[in-house]
Order: sequence, then structure tokens, then C-alpha cells
Amino acid sequence: METKMEKKAVFGSASELAEFSAESFCPKVLSASDLARVMIVGMEDGQEIPLHTPSVELALAILEGTGDVWIDDAPHPVAAGDVVVIPAGTTRGVRARGGRLIFMNVVSPPPTAADHEVARRPWPAETTK
Repeated sequence: METKMEKKAVFGSASELAEFSAESFCPKVLSASDLARVMIVGMEDGQEIPLHTPSVELALAILEGTGDVWIDDAPHPVAAGDVVVIPAGTTRGVRARGGRLIFMNVVSPPPTAADHEVARRPWPAETTK
């Protein structure tokens, strides 16, 4: 059963808000509604969000670190200060490279569990560390 998130303002530095785990990337929901979900994501070096093709719009703001964002059929390097907007139905994924990566992720509408499984696959071996 889905619970409603308390509506409140969120303020803080990316490094204070982000969470990290050695096992997997850590998405932390900052705000959620029927229209959009805003998260801050912490990734350790080498962690990946698998490639998938959801039917939701995605905007990323890279806040700290470096990595790669997969768009359509290729990875693109990103670093702090970069902004990425990916249309619904586009294959995407994120990978931390060169240390910790922190980014803000805004999706609209909020994805379902099924959206995260659409064409889900690992990054190709030739693009991994």
C-alpha cells in the first residue's frame, strides 16, 4: 500500500541530503505528488541504474561528482553543473564514475514499478569500468 508523503519544504546541501550504500544507489524522495516526483540520488563509484525505457519524462541536475548518463544508444559523460532532460520512452541509465555522484532526479508523472522494468538491462560490458 502506498503512503502519502507529508508535504513540506526541503532545504539543504546535496551532500547533506544524499544517502549512500555500498550495496546499491540510494534514491531519497524529497517531494512526491500525482504530477511529479523529486529525488536526490547518491551513488558510490561504479554503481549504476540499469538501462530501462520508462514512459515518464526525466530531468537530472548533476550536483556533485562525475559519471555517465545513457541516452538512447550511448553513454554521455556528465559532471557537477550539468543538466540532462530525457523524453518519455527513451532508453536511459546513470552510472557513477570517478568517485561519488549526487544528482537530483525529477520525473513526471511518477513512474510505476512496471516503468522501471521496461526493457531493463545492464550497461554493455564495453562501457563499464
